[in-house]
Amino acid sequence: MRTFLRKDRPTLTVMIRAQSRQRVLELIRKGLAGGADAFGIQLGLLPPEEWERAALTELIDATEGKPTYLTNYRRTGEDGSVDESLARGLLLAAECGGTLIDMMGDLFSPHPLQLTSEPRAVRRQAELIDALHERGAEVLISSHTYRFLPEAEVLDMVKEQHRRGADICKVVTGAENDLELSENFRTSARLAELSYPALFLCGGERCPAHRRVAPLLRKTGIFLCVAERDDLATPAQPLLQEAKRLVDTVFPIGEIKE
Repeated sequence: MRTFLRKDRPTLTVMIRAQSRQRVLELIRKGLAGGADAFGIQLGLLPPEEWERAALTELIDATEGKPTYLTNYRRTGEDGSVDESLARGLLLAAECGGTLIDMMGDLFSPHPLQLTSEPRAVRRQAELIDALHERGAEVLISSHTYRFLPEAEVLDMVKEQHRRGADICKVVTGAENDLELSENFRTSARLAELSYPALFLCGGERCPAHRRVAPLLRKTGIFLCVAERDDLATPAQPLLQEAKRLVDTVFPIGEIKE
C-alpha cells in the first residue's frame, strides 16, 4: 500500500484549489521548487472533462513521486444525491495512483457534523474503504463541522473515524476567540498522544495560530499550506516557505553544530 506520511517530521503538504488542469500543474511545479513533501488536490473544483483517467494520471505523475492527497467533496448546494458519483471519483483517483483518498464522514448520508451514524451509510463507507485499500491507497475520513467543539467531542469523532477504518483521521472545527483557541491547542496535544495519526484543524478568527503550531506537536503531523495565494487558496493556510521554515526550525535535519 502507498503511504502518505513522513515518519521523521511533519509532512509539508501543498494544497491545491484550481479550476483547470494547467493551473494545478503550475502549482505543483511551484510546490516542488519550494520543497513540498506532498500535494493535496481538491478534485471537485475541476470541470468534468478533467476527470478523464489520463488527465488524473497526468496530475499525479507531475508530482514526481511525491505522495498525493485527493479530495472529492460535495459542492455548495449539492445534497446526498451526488454521493455515489463522488465515491466513483474517489475510486478512480485511487486507481490513477492517488496515495491518500479523503472520504467525507457523512458520505451516503449528509449530517451537520459530517459524521453520519446511519447504519446503511456506515456499511457503504466500510465497503468503499475496503475498495480503496484494495487499490493500494490509504484512506482519510474527514469531518468538517465549521464550529467549535470541545475536546471530548473531537476525540470521540476521531476514534469513530479510526474505528471505521481510516488510516488518517481529520476533524475541522472553529476558533473564534482565545478561549476556543486554547481549547483547540489542548485537543491537539491529546490527539498527538494517539497511536494513529489525526489531522485536527480549525477555521474562524483565531485559526491562523493553530494552523501554524498544531502540526508541529508530533513527527507524523500534517502541515497544510499553499504554494502561493490566489482567489481560490484557503486564506488560513500558510505559505509553503513559512511552513517549511517552521518545520525546519522544530525538526532540523541532521545534527545542529554549536
